[in-house]
Amino acid sequence: MNKISTLTKQLNPKNTKTNEPLASHTYLKIGGPADVFYEARDTNDMINVIKLAKLQKIPVTILGRGSNVLVSDAGIRGLVIKNMTSTIKISGEKPVQESKIKVKPRWEADTKSGSFKYEFRDLDYDESKQPRIEVKLDSGVDLPFAINYLIDKGITGLQWYSGIPGTIGGAVFNNIHGGTHFLSEVLSEVEALDKELEIKDIKIKDLKLDYDKSRFHDSGEIILQATLNLYKGDAEKAKQVAIEWAKRKSIQPRNSAGCTFANISSEQKEKLGFPTTSVGYIIEHELEMSGYRVGDAAISDKHKNFIVNEGKATAKDYLAVMKEIQKRAKGELGIELVPEIILLGFN
Repeated sequence: MNKISTLTKQLNPKNTKTNEPLASHTYLKIGGPADVFYEARDTNDMINVIKLAKLQKIPVTILGRGSNVLVSDAGIRGLVIKNMTSTIKISGEKPVQESKIKVKPRWEADTKSGSFKYEFRDLDYDESKQPRIEVKLDSGVDLPFAINYLIDKGITGLQWYSGIPGTIGGAVFNNIHGGTHFLSEVLSEVEALDKELEIKDIKIKDLKLDYDKSRFHDSGEIILQATLNLYKGDAEKAKQVAIEWAKRKSIQPRNSAGCTFANISSEQKEKLGFPTTSVGYIIEHELEMSGYRVGDAAISDKHKNFIVNEGKATAKDYLAVMKEIQKRAKGELGIELVPEIILLGFN
């Protein structure tokens, strides 16, 4: 009996599938099978399953809502855990020292030309004087659900991320941004499982947070829980902002993995003389790649920094479009475009 078969027999059969196509678990609807696919609905169960796999030297991949990933056509070897943990614990008010983690935003709407026409500056406001309240969330908590659930409890601070699909774990992993706001503004610490299968608490100063970046990109640690220091703010105002924010972002295509590349920095923008940091602008106006496609993977006509699956796109097709954009940006403009999408199952 091989290791995969042994592991499968050790798992709860109600939550376990073998050779499960991952296309049905991603927004792109692309991806081959997982050797073993397991739905973890609480943190202790997820930890135990990870330990079972690791002790047998079976690789483990954690999948959230599949909103920011491209899965290989060959699928993913080993165990894929769909993180469906869902506990939210409101710990109460507490004095909080403001985070000193400051990340420079790259949000500049291209309102005069191109397809990137939405703006959020008129919706922005300062909550820093409001009382703080600590909330602990499992990494599998659905971010859109958390936003609405907490606002209904009178807790604000996540409204800036309305319209972003995914989980709290994914939000921490990428230090997500909404307009000029980053999750690092309210993130306090993260509970994670390290490579030695030990649980540890990591303070914000040690998370190496940056634009679309955290230590978890390289550390091999698995995010279990996040502690956020949110606000007892104006819930009605936050709700209206969240609704309007999501409405403006609704032009973004959903048959995609989100923005393909990180926007360029302000320094790069100034050096090149561009009107915006938007990669969508660059793809449309500088590289003139509107309509470019490989198979059913195409640059979206709604937002040029999105690559969409127009039917039966493969990961190979999608990656080919990404690579062609990168090649032309490097060759014609001297820009190294950095992918925002996480590649899973590739060498």
